Amino acid sequence: MKGKRISQINPNAERIAKLDDYELPAEFPLDPRKMNPDPFAGRAHLTRGGARPGARRKRAPEPLERHTITLFKLHADYLRRVDTNLSRAIRKVLAVKVR
Repeated sequence: MKGKRISQINPNAERIAKLDDYELPAEFPLDPRKMNPDPFAGRAHLTRGGARPGARRKRAPEPLERHTITLFKLHADYLRRVDTNLSRAIRKVLAVKVR
């Protein structure tokens, strides 16, 4: 068949005039005088990785010490009503009592 080219990828593909890769020039001549400057050239700040400023864990007002305490179930239930986190609930109750 004349006008058709058999492609290895798609044998049913028709040949499109002036679009086949063998008809494209090997190099396009570019004239720098006809080029326009890129209006977005200075705007992109391509950074990759790293932490955002201020993204670290905040320091506690004073250092915490680890202690183990034993509570009655009644006391633990009361503290859980204050806050679901028992450590935070104990700190809240102590802060009220100390002041």
